[in-house]
Amino acid sequence: MLALNMLCLTEGAKEECNVVEVVARDHDNQEIAVPVANLRLSCQPMLSLDDFQLQPPVTFRLKSGSGPVRITGRHRIGPNSGLKVPSALQQRDLPLPPLRCFCRLLHLLLLCLQAQEGPGGGPALGREPASLLRAGREPQGVSQQVTVQSSPNFTQHVREQSLVTDQLSRRLIRTYQLYSRTSGKHVQVLANKRINAMAEDGDPFAKLIVETDTFGSRVRVRGAETGLYICMNKKGKLIAKSNGKGKDCVFTEIVLENNYTALQNAKYEGWYMAFTRKGRPRKGSKTRQHQREVHFMKRLPRGHHTTEQSLRFEFLNYPPFTRSLRGSQRTWAPEPR
Repeated sequence: MLALNMLCLTEGAKEECNVVEVVARDHDNQEIAVPVANLRLSCQPMLSLDDFQLQPPVTFRLKSGSGPVRITGRHRIGPNSGLKVPSALQQRDLPLPPLRCFCRLLHLLLLCLQAQEGPGGGPALGREPASLLRAGREPQGVSQQVTVQSSPNFTQHVREQSLVTDQLSRRLIRTYQLYSRTSGKHVQVLANKRINAMAEDGDPFAKLIVETDTFGSRVRVRGAETGLYICMNKKGKLIAKSNGKGKDCVFTEIVLENNYTALQNAKYEGWYMAFTRKGRPRKGSKTRQHQREVHFMKRLPRGHHTTEQSLRFEFLNYPPFTRSLRGSQRTWAPEPR
């Protein structure tokens, strides 16, 4: 006997539906294919079967998906594995073949999965198990318990959602300057589509508008005076574009241990926005996170006030009270004017 423990997706699996089915033959030498699991990397990467016993020979195959899928279990010695069986049991006709019992139990498992996932969801059911249900054949002597354990992979979900622009959430727009640690000046976007870090504090071209793209600290940076977005081409050079919808115009804000901020390009991972001591842009392919050229500090423009109004405390003037002698009532003293 084969005791199945778990079906799970392994490293290299894609985000797609992987339907695993078992193929065997009954006593009439007819092929029966039964779906066992519907695995998906983000919601149900594995299925626990708790030592479910299966009598070989059977074949596991992928009905849909590219896998890879790992099947774990162990081999058990059953009554048909060389042990002597009494003749009374050998001549007795079983009311239901073991393979049919297995098909019926798997079909009930799939019905439970479909009920948990709601209408319209769940794995596809084969015709052969359904026909067994309609025939009214109930399994006998099967007491195996099958539990489904799904561990949602939130890291995979965040990674997938960060690859696309969030079109539903409200954009958060901030206005500030980027102070370069190496040049000692501010990043500016000029009208001739040049980008450098030579602007003084309060320069109108150094005023930047930062728009959120999606969660994961991904933003788009454009000049407030020119409306041009800061982007990076395939050579790692900083360029200015009027249309910043591309992924090359998205940067990830990374707060470093020294409280500086590094801007990593979302399309070219490992390439950062950087400027030399003279304020010239440096190629992203030659940058690393620990270099001073990629360190920036966010600063509000000169004369710029935050939109948040400071909370003011309102003090109410209550007339003070004075203590009288013991045994008498408290009296309120008039407020001095």
